[in-house]
Amino acid sequence: MAVLKYEDLVNDVKRALAEKGLEFHAKDGETVTLRPVLLLGKEELKVVTTLLGVVGDEGADTFVRIEAMDAMLLASADKKQSLKDSLDDLPPQIRTRVFDAWMKAGNGDALGEASA
Repeated sequence: MAVLKYEDLVNDVKRALAEKGLEFHAKDGETVTLRPVLLLGKEELKVVTTLLGVVGDEGADTFVRIEAMDAMLLASADKKQSLKDSLDDLPPQIRTRVFDAWMKAGNGDALGEASA
């Protein structure tokens, strides 16, 4: 008989975070984990999937797309305020680098390779 244990599932999540998550060192010294899309909670996942169309819309205003990227990053962050404070201090072009790094860290398959 096959056995499935909660502890094993938790360990699988931790392993996936380590392999596919992105660690961001925020300006306040905090280490923020940007979780892969498939490991987000229901509400966070809803935010990310809703904004995906905005990010992928080449005809959309650049700043609207960047704001959508920021919102997606915040949805994925375990320490949202630390990430928000860091992103607020960075110019748009650099913020898109954070988004691209998060996408490359393990979200391409989940989101269809959207990027700025």
